[in-house]
Amino acid sequence: MAKMSFAKKRVLPEAFREHRRAEFERTIQLTQKAITKLQVQSQTVTLVALSEATRTFDEKGKGLSPNTILRNPKAAELFRQHSRAYQARQQKIRNVKRKRPRVSSEVQAAYRGLRSADLVQMIETLKAQIAELKTQQTQLQTERDGAYRLRDQALQLNARQLGALTKSTTQVQLTGKTHEP
Repeated sequence: MAKMSFAKKRVLPEAFREHRRAEFERTIQLTQKAITKLQVQSQTVTLVALSEATRTFDEKGKGLSPNTILRNPKAAELFRQHSRAYQARQQKIRNVKRKRPRVSSEVQAAYRGLRSADLVQMIETLKAQIAELKTQQTQLQTERDGAYRLRDQALQLNARQLGALTKSTTQVQLTGKTHEP
């Protein structure tokens, strides 16, 4: 049988909730003011600079710690929107993620049960096959180049023969003589 809990759910006092709400709003306001100050002064918006700038606007003189800014979702979003360094870092992360090759689950499943010795043997076999294919490719390129040379020679010979034939036909037409075989 499952135990049933009859413990009452703890309810936070209203004063505590009001204090938390006020601190949440204070964090957002200080963050907004500090971002504006940094932008007016043409400074880079970083967590450390933001934390330092909040001290000038805080009545308590404490300012906000970088963790406080990041724990508050709205303040963290303000920071992310205005921080070029954060945006550049995120762009680098996105680029790196794009470059990672995706391996399908079927491929992963096919190799998952193999021992490392088997995988190494497969890699060595593939290396040998690649070397053989490169050799064949080189040989085929050499043969192709030879075929192109022969084609070019045949075209030149045909052009010379056509030129000679055209020349002899032109001479025959000019002289009016025909050659009888």
